[in-house]
Amino acid sequence: MVPHPDQLAALAAIVDHGTFEAAARHLHVTTSAVSQRIRALETAAGQVLVRRTTPCAATEAGTAYVRLARQTALLYGDVRAEVDRDEEARRIELRVAVNADSLATWFRGVLDEVALWDGASLRLEVEDQAFSADLLRRGDVLGAVTSDPAVVQGCRSESLGVLRYRPAAAPSYAQRWGVGRGRFDWARMPAVVFNDKD
Repeated sequence: MVPHPDQLAALAAIVDHGTFEAAARHLHVTTSAVSQRIRALETAAGQVLVRRTTPCAATEAGTAYVRLARQTALLYGDVRAEVDRDEEARRIELRVAVNADSLATWFRGVLDEVALWDGASLRLEVEDQAFSADLLRRGDVLGAVTSDPAVVQGCRSESLGVLRYRPAAAPSYAQRWGVGRGRFDWARMPAVVFNDKD
């Protein structure tokens, strides 16, 4: 079974935008058209590919098709870049997962470089480095900054180096919570946690 590109695009749009209606708006088609494309894709695949939850999500099998949808979109983008004279039609979107700490520090240099590219833009998914490889495995992104040592099938891994964290505090804060030279009352000290994965 070879899925039609419109079916794959509908599946990716549902996963990206969370509902059939939002996917239809993104694709500039009716909700009925999106529904028909997904029904035809699921019939051909012989299984359910979209969980009809809020927001909608891909099933395990659907995840493989979402990955195919993203790869197919990139290939079509490559061809458009070669033959299409319309700058906007040639633009492709590269989805990348990056953790907040990297985004706030060294990744800004990457953004400066990408700003110089013709025909491509980045769509960033901010995710903790311990979980970003999951986005890659599901096909939600094409690349990821990750601390996971396991190479995702179909990808290659390249070491980016080490990001060291050093604690720092205002002298008054260190004095208030200090319990001796270089030691602090960590249990009582107020802390900021970025999210539940931090």
